[in-house]
Formats: sequence, C-alpha cells, structure tokens
Amino acid sequence: MAQIGEVMPHGVDLLSRPELMFLHIASDAAIAAAYFVIPFGIVRFVGGRPDLEDGHRRVALLFAAFIGFCGLTHVASILVLWVPLYLTESWLKVAAAVILVLTAIALYRLVPKLIFLPSPQAMQAEIEAHRRTVDELDAARAALAVRVEDTESELRIAMKQQERSNALLRTIVETAPGLIYAKDLAGRVLLANKATLDLIHKPWAEVEGRTDAEFLNHAANAETIMRHDRLVMDGGAALELEEVVEHPVKGVRVWLSTKTPMRDAEGAVTGLVGMSVDITERKQLEARLRRDSRVSAMGEMAAALAHELNQPLGSIVNYLHGCRRMLAGQTPDSPLLPHLDKAVEEALRAGHVIRHLRSFVSTEDNVRQPMTLVPLVDEACAFAMLGALSKDVRLTTEHQDFDLVVSVNAVQINQVIHNLIRNALDATALVTEPRLHVTTGPHDGGMVMISISDNGPGIAPDVEGRLFEPFVSSKGTQGMGVGLAICRTIVEAHHGRIWVEPAAAGGACFSFTLPLAATESDAS
Repeated sequence: MAQIGEVMPHGVDLLSRPELMFLHIASDAAIAAAYFVIPFGIVRFVGGRPDLEDGHRRVALLFAAFIGFCGLTHVASILVLWVPLYLTESWLKVAAAVILVLTAIALYRLVPKLIFLPSPQAMQAEIEAHRRTVDELDAARAALAVRVEDTESELRIAMKQQERSNALLRTIVETAPGLIYAKDLAGRVLLANKATLDLIHKPWAEVEGRTDAEFLNHAANAETIMRHDRLVMDGGAALELEEVVEHPVKGVRVWLSTKTPMRDAEGAVTGLVGMSVDITERKQLEARLRRDSRVSAMGEMAAALAHELNQPLGSIVNYLHGCRRMLAGQTPDSPLLPHLDKAVEEALRAGHVIRHLRSFVSTEDNVRQPMTLVPLVDEACAFAMLGALSKDVRLTTEHQDFDLVVSVNAVQINQVIHNLIRNALDATALVTEPRLHVTTGPHDGGMVMISISDNGPGIAPDVEGRLFEPFVSSKGTQGMGVGLAICRTIVEAHHGRIWVEPAAAGGACFSFTLPLAATESDAS
C-alpha cells in the first residue's frame, strides 16, 4: 500500500483522452485473455501425451507458465491506470522473465534434437515405408501360416504312416509263431512278443527290464540262455545255435535260435535281437530218419549175412546129418550121436536167428495181421536176450491165456518188446542177481496187456512223468532218449497205451496194451 501513496497512477494523464484509455484497456485485456487460454491448451496437450519425453514435457510446462505470467503483466497494466501497482507489475515481469530464461535454456538444449526431426514429407515417407513393411510382414506371416499348415499336414500324414508301420510291425511281432525278443548289454529284456510271454507264463510287467535269471524259474535254462547271449554280444557277430531247455509243462524242448548284435549309430554293440523257433518235432523227425536209415542199413547187412551164411549153414547141417547117419550105421550106441544132434539143432537155430534178424530190420512189410500173442512175445524175448544169458540174467514169463490173438505188425511189436527188455537189461547191469519178468494176459476194454518188470533201481520221480517224450532218458548222458518215444508211437499207432510204474521187486514195470484181433477190426 506504500506504493499507492507514493506515486500517482499514469491513467490520470489519459483521462483527458478517453479514446486512448479505451484502446489501452481493450488491447491489454485481449492480450491477457489470449495469454490465459494458451497455457490451458498446452497443459491439456501435455496431459494427453504421456509418451512425451521429460525434456519436452518440461519445456512445454515452462512455456505455459511464461505465457500465463505474460497475461498477468497485461492485467497489471490495466490496473495501474487507476491504481499505482508498479512494484507488483514489476515483480510479475521479473517472474515472467525468469520463466522465459529457463524456457530459453531448455529450448537451447532441445534444439539439437529438434534439428534432426524429420520434415512432414520425410515423416509421410517413413509412414508409407512403415506401412509397406507392415504389409510385407502380414504377407510373410500369411505365407508362413500356409507353410506351417502344410508342414503340419505333412507331419500328420507322416505320423499316421509311422503309426501304421508300427502297428504292422507290432502285428508281425505279436503274431509270429516263434519267440522274438531284444535285450541290452546287461541282458535286461527290452522287447518280448506274446509267444515269448505265453511260453514263460509271465506278464510283461514282470519281464521288462529284468534278466533271464530274474524271471525264469529254471536256473539251468537261464544260465544256458544268458551264456549264449553273452557269446553274441561279446563276439559282435550273429550266431545260430540250438538251445535245449526244459519246460515245466511241455518237457524238454529244442529251440533253433538266431541272435544278432544290436548296434547304435556309432556301431557299438548295445544289446541283441533274437528269434527262436521250436524245432523239437523236427529233431524227432530227424531222429526217426536216422533210425530208419540205420534200420535200412541193418536190413541190407542182414540180407547180405543171410545170403552169405544160409548156404554154409545149410552145408554144415547136411554134413552133420551125413556124419550122424554114417556114425549111427557103424556104431548105433555111440555117445557122439547126441552131440551131433545138438550141433544140428544149434546150426538150425543159427539160421533161424539170421532169418529173424532180417525180418526184424526189414521195412518192406508193414501189414498188420492176426497173430497169437504168446508165441510173438516169447520169440521177441528170446531175440532180445541174445548175449544176455552169459551175464546170469534170469528171465521168467507168465502167460495167463495162451489163446489170445492180436492184430499187429509183428516186426513193430517185436521192436517194442526188444527195446523194453534191452532197457531192463541196462537197468539191472549193476544188480547182483538181475531178474526180468514178462507177463501177458487179457485187459479191460477188449485189450491185452504185456508187462516187463525188472529188479533194477527204478525210475527217478523227476523223469517218470516225461519218460516217453523225445530226448528224455533215464540213463543220463548214456541214452539218446528216443527208444521209448518210438515205443509209444508204435503202441499208440496200434490203438494201445504204454506206461511205467514201480515194480513189486523194487525196479520198474513197463506195460503196454494192444487190442484183440476182433476189437482191432471193429476199430478199423
């Protein structure tokens, strides 16, 4: 208020000129109004552009403040026409000047950046280039989407083909009649088809990742298989070998196994792939073929012996008869006559043995015909006991009915009895007083039964149930295990049955049945 008392407002000078005062007031008011509107516009612009840099925002706000203070100075210019507020006006101008200086400094720092701002034409060109780039990116994105779709379609087709191939491979593996399997270097199972799992009676969960020793119940079988596997993996070469394993139900089986090393991309052995086929029946057929070959050779030899020996034996018999007649005519009571009769008898017996041997090994006659059972059995026993009498073996026979007639192939039944008696002789080889007992008689169901028992050590319980299977022998490594299998084949071909049981004397008793002649005719 001190300033009001000290000076006089300069509007007093304009009171004499009203038109000048009105012009002064109107111009200052219009400028002030414009100055007050501009800051509001700047503040609104800054508030609507949050993306502005801090420097740009600061310059805009300083410029708005400067414009506002300029508007206040023009308002003060109007007031001082009547009130001498020159000091206030001056401070307002000072504030406006300070703000203007700060704005100038900020603008000075901002000028280098403003210089590089592109022109509207350049901005438009850049926008057009950006639009073209966006269009190209959209086109590329669309092309990529098409390629991705094509690739996915091809991938789906390839996956379906792979699935079909895998399904076909699984079908082949699962339906293959043989065993198919794969193992790693440690012998752990990686793959096993259905035939393999069915054979060992194990689910896949109990086999996967385990060795043969961990899931096979028979330790000897596991040891044999793993030893062969190790030969393949250590040797790095495929092997084809026969593996004889014992099955708890099917007995001894022979498998032809082909095992090949499995290698990785670098060629290192990582395991093996194998396939095994049951060739037990083939081995049995081969054994029969070998037997038939031996029988054929024996037949040829027997025929040759019969041809070569019949004539000398006939001459011997004739000479013996001539000598007996001459001796009987000269000395009727000579003690040599009984001996000559015995020599003739033995020569005739030798001829009979040769003829019997020839018929035994002959394969030409396979016809069944009615035959009396007792003479057939006695003749077979006598032939089987050749060479055994010197070992003090006692053979006894017991026939319940001498009139039983059977329809048989005499040579084949002779072979059955021969095999059973020779087995009994082998079983009693170490017995002090070996005894064999043969019985014949009628049996149930229109059959006859022939039994051959011995006083040997008997049959081991673990072998008894499988004794008539191929390659199973009670003689250990000394027997081939095919003789009793052949006996069973012959007996069953005659509609009979063969079995073994403990004998009363402590050894074994082998029995088999044959149908009576009338029953056989009805069955045929």
